[in-house]
Amino acid sequence: MSDDPTQPSEPPAVNGGFIVPSHGRGRLRPFQAGQSGNPAGLSGRYGEVVRLAREASPEAMRAMIEIMRNPDEETRARIVAIEGILNRAYGRPRDMKDEAPAPIFDANKMSERQLKLAITALRLAREVGPTPPAEPEGESTDE
Repeated sequence: MSDDPTQPSEPPAVNGGFIVPSHGRGRLRPFQAGQSGNPAGLSGRYGEVVRLAREASPEAMRAMIEIMRNPDEETRARIVAIEGILNRAYGRPRDMKDEAPAPIFDANKMSERQLKLAITALRLAREVGPTPPAEPEGESTDE
C-alpha cells in the first residue's frame, strides 16, 4: 500500500458488473473495450433542443405557410418559406451524381426557331400516337 493520496489504496469493489467508486457513492458500469459511452458524440443538451424544436414545429410551419400566402410579404421571405415547406414535406432535392446520363438535348442552348420546331414535332407525335416498330430491311411479310 502506498501513502500517496492520489492513488487508491485498493482497487474499486466490483458488484454485479458495477464498480463502486472510491468515494462510495453511486455505481458505475465500465465500458467494454472499444466501446464509447457517447457513440453519437452529442451533448446532453442536444436532446433538449430537438424536443423543443419538435414541440414548436407545428407553430413554425403555420407561420411559414402564412408568410408564403401573404402577397404583401417580401419576395425573398416568401421563397425561403416555400423552400422550407417543400424540404420538410418532400425532403431536400438530391444532388445529381457525376455518372448521371447527360440530357439528349439542352433546350437552353436551342434557338427560338429550334424550340418552335421541337414543340411542333412533339405535338404531331402526340396526335399520331405511338408508331409500330419498323420492319427490318430485306424481310417481307408477303409469301
